[in-house]
Amino acid sequence: MQTVTSRSTNILLFLIIIMLFCSVSMIAANAAFMVTDEIYQGVTVGDIDVGGLSITQAQQKITSIFKERTTKVAIITANYQERNWSISAQDIELSIQAEKLAQQAYNVGRTGNVLERLQERYLAVHQGHQLPLTVYFSQEKMQNILTGIAKQIERPAQNARLMLAGSSKVVIEPEVIGCKVDLNKTMAEATTKLNNKIAFAFDISVEETAPAVLAKDLEHIDGLIASYTTYFDPRDYNRTQNVLIAAKSINAILIKTGEVFSFNNVVGLRLAEYGFKEAPVYINGMLVPDWGGGVCQVSSTLYNAVLLADLNIEERTAHFHPPTYVPIGQDATVADNQLDFRFKNSLPDNIYIVSEIFNNKLVVSIFGKTLNNPPVIYVTLADKKVLEPTTQIKQDPNLELGKQVVEVEGQKGFIVATYRVKQIDDKIVKNEFLASDEFPPIDRVIRVGTKVLTPQINK
Repeated sequence: MQTVTSRSTNILLFLIIIMLFCSVSMIAANAAFMVTDEIYQGVTVGDIDVGGLSITQAQQKITSIFKERTTKVAIITANYQERNWSISAQDIELSIQAEKLAQQAYNVGRTGNVLERLQERYLAVHQGHQLPLTVYFSQEKMQNILTGIAKQIERPAQNARLMLAGSSKVVIEPEVIGCKVDLNKTMAEATTKLNNKIAFAFDISVEETAPAVLAKDLEHIDGLIASYTTYFDPRDYNRTQNVLIAAKSINAILIKTGEVFSFNNVVGLRLAEYGFKEAPVYINGMLVPDWGGGVCQVSSTLYNAVLLADLNIEERTAHFHPPTYVPIGQDATVADNQLDFRFKNSLPDNIYIVSEIFNNKLVVSIFGKTLNNPPVIYVTLADKKVLEPTTQIKQDPNLELGKQVVEVEGQKGFIVATYRVKQIDDKIVKNEFLASDEFPPIDRVIRVGTKVLTPQINK
């Protein structure tokens, strides 16, 4: 029993000796660190090594290196792809507080309790301790410089386009990828790097946006499959302006196979704020001025091109009275939020619409995958019926008795049925009913005078 007790006592004494030895060693090591009045080895300010220097020496070194790196040379190189831009310290009024940085470096391993200080010194010597190179610069000037760079980089996305080379050959103009600089992210990246390095290069943060139409969407389109032309009076300025706006809206439009095209969605509302003018339109059988008059000529021209391209009609409405720019029964009227013209690309490949104005001509063309033996397609009328107008007599008490004035000339009405005929090798392979349209007659209106004149009596 005594032997066991003696052995335990010896072990306890041994542990106490070891602990005392470690404590003495730590105190000795700490004392060794405390002997120096210099910045501990391994301490850096940014990438500037100041270990082993006094505060004054560290301040001088930081000042010297900062001046050396910022005088007569660009300190920042901003990169995007193959382009780069240089920014000098003077451009952004860059400066540092060398005395403050030197003091911060000296304080490493000299704050906190004994264990914290010892640990910080040990890590500095063996693993290094980097302090941020805190710099001061004009945020406004940096922002202005980056904004100027952004203007040189940024561009809107542009669709790939189909270009005509001669009368029938087409070539593809590739798309342009859109670029937008993320100024906030770029500014943050530059600021972060400035706090660690005086001179550096970095990449500008750019978001790229692909357009809706890519060159690959047009690769199977090799020629013209249908075209239709109508004419207008360029002297009618307001109506011509409306035709131009609508024609431009439907120009260079890709319609993928299976997609449905909506005229109203593409052209938008016919409002003055979008450039549309007042021009004559038929409303309830009367020709009156309204915003967007003439747009229906564009929808009707497109309708006929679509028919000749053998595409499926999804929605089409005839005018109240047949217009003069297309054959009767081949018009397609549209109205904001009411009447639309829609068709589906029922072909196996994508198609591309081109709408052009030549003097007094509006030409709508549809390009697609051409066939070696394309069918002949045309539109024909059947069962045309004329509706004769009636004559209405209105008594006019303000008009002299017996006199007549024609108030409305009156026009004939029609009922027509239209068909789309498809021929291959002179044989009709399809006779497709399109629509039966009724255009009511406009009655002739005559005013007849009923005013009786009182004879004058000479006195």
